[in-house]
Amino acid sequence: MTEQELRSRMAHSREDGCRAVFEEYASYVYAIVWQKLSGVGTREDAEECVSDVFANVFRQFDRIYEGSLRAYVGTAARRTAINAYYRLSAHSTLSLDEEDHTDIPDAADIPADYEKAAQARELLSRIRALGEPDSTIVIARFYYGKSSPEIGRMTGMSAPAVRMRLQRILKKLKKELEKEDLT
Repeated sequence: MTEQELRSRMAHSREDGCRAVFEEYASYVYAIVWQKLSGVGTREDAEECVSDVFANVFRQFDRIYEGSLRAYVGTAARRTAINAYYRLSAHSTLSLDEEDHTDIPDAADIPADYEKAAQARELLSRIRALGEPDSTIVIARFYYGKSSPEIGRMTGMSAPAVRMRLQRILKKLKKELEKEDLT
């Protein structure tokens, strides 16, 4: 769901808007929070922190600049999680022995990974919206690595026709994505 759609829902019905914002960003926020708290807190601590993040987002929603909702949510999640980390680590009785070191997560960039996954879902949605045979051509070529003759046999087209159609499809997708700045 786009930010404009979320803002529209929020303007129409605050409750519906809050629910939509939560559904859109809950896994993103939880991933950020859990990355910070997994060594010192429990799942309940992480869930409480996620609730605090969304309470902040909902309170500040009307002040968040248009086009920066995802960035605001991510920043709020990181800051809230860091504060919770310091609070919990001051009271933590957890100890690490050598066997526990294997469970410490690596320094994966969860927000960047989430962003890439969201972009991939959006791109696949756009590809599917192309209709047949265009979506089949793109998916077969770029997801399954099929050649033009193989795709031609699948779609009943000649290999040169597949290549020409693929070029046109890619130009169309690129233009749409650039228009919405999703590239």
